[in-house]
Amino acid sequence: MIVDTSSATAHTPSATTTEPAPPTAATARRWFEIAFDSTYLVTIWTLVIAMTRQRGRVRQSDRRTAGLLRRAFLMLAIGDTAHVGFRVLALTRGDDRATVTWLGRRTSLLGIGEMASSITMTFFYVLTLDAWRVRFGKAWTRFTKLLLGAGAVRVVALAAPQNEWDQPTPPQKWSVYRNVPLLVLGLGQAFLIKRDARRTGDRTLARVGDAMLASFTFYTPVILFARRVPALGALMIPKTIAYVAMAIQVYRGFYRPARVGHDKQHGD
Repeated sequence: MIVDTSSATAHTPSATTTEPAPPTAATARRWFEIAFDSTYLVTIWTLVIAMTRQRGRVRQSDRRTAGLLRRAFLMLAIGDTAHVGFRVLALTRGDDRATVTWLGRRTSLLGIGEMASSITMTFFYVLTLDAWRVRFGKAWTRFTKLLLGAGAVRVVALAAPQNEWDQPTPPQKWSVYRNVPLLVLGLGQAFLIKRDARRTGDRTLARVGDAMLASFTFYTPVILFARRVPALGALMIPKTIAYVAMAIQVYRGFYRPARVGHDKQHGD
């Protein structure tokens, strides 16, 4: 889930005047990113596997919500395995573009990985929205249908050839186009989750909502300005940590075997 800002540097006005980082600094930065990305993938998959193994321990009244959230994080893990995994592969090979030949055409694995992650991230938020609906016994309203519509618009935007997924760095303009619907979908449901979690005293979902808001706080500047200010790509680190925090809260609140002092559960 780390943004590759090295290719973005070439598009900034200062790229021709800024001296390259010393080899030792570049090497340290590369290995830090490899270690962070690898740790993230191991952590998120560990949590998904733990949820799967412990799903029989979830209380009956929580099973629909817990199942939706588990599938959401499974989607996240699958997409990021491609996105982050290909990034790690590129870094370990010393090949920032990580291209392969497919059907006689050079294709960037980084672009393909970002496409996969973008698709699964959309389904992640659709599933978490449905989890909110089930958890708090809500019906589909005009507002929630609007959020679903934003997800559908994003899927259509992801399919547009102008994204140039076969390139290591897709066009900035289309990065904004496809991420605006995601912001609508994600921020809209974060508001719903926090509102209803506060009303019912649901600490687990309240913390999930907090982490969701934090992730978009860090992600929005990257979407809008990372090509101009490559250093903003570092905000993807706390954004990634926010997703891990969400997964931990879901595991602790629904799947952890020891359920002493469990949250208030809507009249259970």
